[in-house]
Amino acid sequence: MEWASNIRGHAAEVLNNDVQLWTTVFSPGSGLLSWTSWWDSLASLESAMAGLLGSAKYVELATQGRDFIEGGVDDLLSQTVFGEPAGDTSARYVGVVQAVAANGRIGDAMAAGVGIAQKAAEVAGTPTMFVRGVTGAYGGVGWISGYENLAAMDAAETKLAADPSWLSLVDGSASCFIADPTVTQSVIFMKVG
Repeated sequence: MEWASNIRGHAAEVLNNDVQLWTTVFSPGSGLLSWTSWWDSLASLESAMAGLLGSAKYVELATQGRDFIEGGVDDLLSQTVFGEPAGDTSARYVGVVQAVAANGRIGDAMAAGVGIAQKAAEVAGTPTMFVRGVTGAYGGVGWISGYENLAAMDAAETKLAADPSWLSLVDGSASCFIADPTVTQSVIFMKVG
């Protein structure tokens, strides 16, 4: 964790952008570490990353990672379709639901995704962001909601589970997405830095 926090701090300094460190909890892949940041464009990300990759300290920290990381490192780019970043400074936990659009249904999945995010925010009282994958599984999408604590997440989930209009919307949208439990998953992330 010390190494992960150090690389996060150095990256934020060199990138001149907020970088957050998260770990999965109570979810598949528990203990997985993720660093996140939000960018206005891929061009701004490209420019900033050139500076980071040119940093001798970053290269040294990245090299140290071999002692702590099992396997490789994956990058993932997402584009906001609806909403605002959910991992703001008050969110200690983030709930993420990932899915992949069914073949021939990407347009329908995007429309359904926005509708699901809007309805989730309305019912649960928690802003929900909808994103599409720029990299990763083709047609990948996700819903992201931030929570101050697990009690807030529990309250929101309870409201959703008890609302017939929410359940009807999700059930009615199911054909837009691949029905595979290894693809469609819910994950909880906890901010650690």
